[in-house]
Amino acid sequence: MGIKIDLQECLNDSPKFRQTLEREEHSIDQLEQKLEKILKVCTSMVESGKVYVGQQCLFANSLWDLSVIFKEDPDVLTALNKLIHNLQEMNKFHTTLLDQVSRIFLKNIPTFVKKDIKAVKDYRQHFEKISTEYDSILLRNSHVPRSKPQEVEEVQNIMLAIKSCFGHQALNYVNSICVLQSKKRHEVLSTLLSYMHACTAYYHQGEDLCHDLQPFFKSLANDIANMRDETRKIEKEVENSHSQVSKSVITNRSDNGNVAKLEGYLFKRTSNAFKTWNRRWFYLYDNKLVYRKRSSDEPETVMEDDLRLCTIKPITEGDRRFCFEIVSPSKSHILQADSDEIYQLWIEALQKAIGAAIQDVRNGQSSKEHEQGSPYLARNINTNKTFKLKMIQQILKIPDNNVCADCKCPNPTWASINLGVLLCIECSGVHRSLGVHYSKVRSLTLDEWDPEVIKVMAELGNGVVNKIYEANVPKDFQRASEHCTGMVREEWIRSKYAEKKFVEQLEDIKKRLGGDSTTKWGVKKGRQYKQIRENQEVRDDVGVKDETESQTKTIWLFDNDLTIKAVPFTQNDAKTSDLENFENLNPNLLLYKASAAQNLQVMCQALAFGADKNWPNCRERNQYPLHAAVLSGSETACTYLMVNGVKINVQDQNGRTPLHLATREGHTTQVCLFLKNKADQHIEDEEGKVPLSMAEQKEHADIVTLLRLGRLNEEMKDTESGVSGDDMFYDVVRDFSRLSYLNTEKKVEQ
Repeated sequence: MGIKIDLQECLNDSPKFRQTLEREEHSIDQLEQKLEKILKVCTSMVESGKVYVGQQCLFANSLWDLSVIFKEDPDVLTALNKLIHNLQEMNKFHTTLLDQVSRIFLKNIPTFVKKDIKAVKDYRQHFEKISTEYDSILLRNSHVPRSKPQEVEEVQNIMLAIKSCFGHQALNYVNSICVLQSKKRHEVLSTLLSYMHACTAYYHQGEDLCHDLQPFFKSLANDIANMRDETRKIEKEVENSHSQVSKSVITNRSDNGNVAKLEGYLFKRTSNAFKTWNRRWFYLYDNKLVYRKRSSDEPETVMEDDLRLCTIKPITEGDRRFCFEIVSPSKSHILQADSDEIYQLWIEALQKAIGAAIQDVRNGQSSKEHEQGSPYLARNINTNKTFKLKMIQQILKIPDNNVCADCKCPNPTWASINLGVLLCIECSGVHRSLGVHYSKVRSLTLDEWDPEVIKVMAELGNGVVNKIYEANVPKDFQRASEHCTGMVREEWIRSKYAEKKFVEQLEDIKKRLGGDSTTKWGVKKGRQYKQIRENQEVRDDVGVKDETESQTKTIWLFDNDLTIKAVPFTQNDAKTSDLENFENLNPNLLLYKASAAQNLQVMCQALAFGADKNWPNCRERNQYPLHAAVLSGSETACTYLMVNGVKINVQDQNGRTPLHLATREGHTTQVCLFLKNKADQHIEDEEGKVPLSMAEQKEHADIVTLLRLGRLNEEMKDTESGVSGDDMFYDVVRDFSRLSYLNTEKKVEQ
């Protein structure tokens, strides 16, 4: 955009120049007014947005208060908590957008108005002042007579000086106008472009979050439909319940062998002088007879704490019917039932309870003493108390885990379980904003940890992962530090993990390594858990073999420092997977081979290269990396794939899922892991077999038990007792996982 004002006209101070100057001044005044209006509206918009965000926070808090109502309904509570959590995540996105709008508009535009426009106005004042002086000296010069040559010369000198000053000042004013008119173009557009970028990021984050929630929404919609069906069923049952009014009400009763449990109302005669009768709720448990009032918060009262010392006598005399007496060495109690049927039930139940108490003494130790003498239960109780502390200590011992993986802040207390790194609280917040498909954040101190996830963390760590994700960081790229700004921290973490800018690409490595049709590569078997605990060095992991007549060498992608290194290699190396041609080296096959070799470091590298976690290997019966991990016998490799979002029910060419293969191979810990992650055990392979029938055929007793418990748990979910069944099943699975973990710990210590 060129200069609109003719400079010669400016120096001549012509009417055309003044007319043009007036238009430009009016344009600048209009620009200032429009910008001030935008600032006012933007400020109002941001303030309104903050009010909206504040009200949305209050809305989320009120929903948290509502969730307390469903604390005894885990299905509803879990779904409600997840919905509320994601509403809060959306609110955080909105807060970030408002902060960016404030930073873009309320800092950039005021600077432009106060600095640039004000500078033009200052030039305008100087120009108007010198213009007035110039007009005055011209007028004075025109009035000087010829008869006064000395005065003529003096006025002429002054006029020339002011004219020169006027020219310079006019040019300064014109130049400032031209610069401002040019600068306003990119200032306005760049500000609006930054705003649109912020809006795009806001909508993109919301779209990513909603996309990840789609499976949950579908599942929740099905659950809501089932809840509606259940409500209609309850309504029908309630309508039919009126027919029970005419029937006799039977006291609650359950029999377990010779031990009877009974509860219900009985009238109890007081032992005072008035001999009054009071109705109380009685029940039997643990060889005791206990009662309590119907509407009272008072604790229960033990009538008889040792039924072995009691006898039961029916009372046939007296005015009251259906009475019986409980006699002990120190006292007696008279009770009355409502009907003969209930009377007979209580007599029978009390007699059985007395017999069972006596039988326990004859058999020796009580069940309570047996529990106290159980070494496994004692060890399990001790494990529950120390498990989390040992887990934290173990993970922190891994090299470089004493500082945050991203900003090097000391003593990190958060972790990304799918990346395998420890984080400080500030970096963990940025990781959460990336989404769970990039990073799954857990607290070392606040969250519960599964033993198999701990093993994943133990095999990776900050040192290993940073060697992969920070392989090619440009020298001029600003890294995150302990006291850096939020924008620097977010840019570093997003570039590192979401955009993978610093990962050395596989194609670049292949070009650097060279290789031809004779070159081979393979994946070396990963480290064992014992070696991790003993802090042994990282062995060579992935290699490319170059076969020549004179020698055989291997170029490994990882050595002790996770750098390129050439080392000898032989065809008989038992710790290396089957060799592949160099031209077949790609991220998907690398992930598959690393899964088969139980090598988490190479699996991490393959995922950083962009490997498809759900890639079927057509040369291996369309098996997926999860199938390969199962066949390797590694629970840790399976866990690493699952925390990184692989599909758990994928089928190979024979229709077999990972659960099928784990069952066939007798890998009990893997079966336990898949059931805990809700694998479908009803899928049939091409032979029509499900995992349970396969386990029965192979006579894997532990796996048969786990699969049957899983089926029982699914059936109980459809009944009124589904919640307790679900808790029982996951308690069994969790105890099995921890027992496996303790066995591994024991082997390590030996």
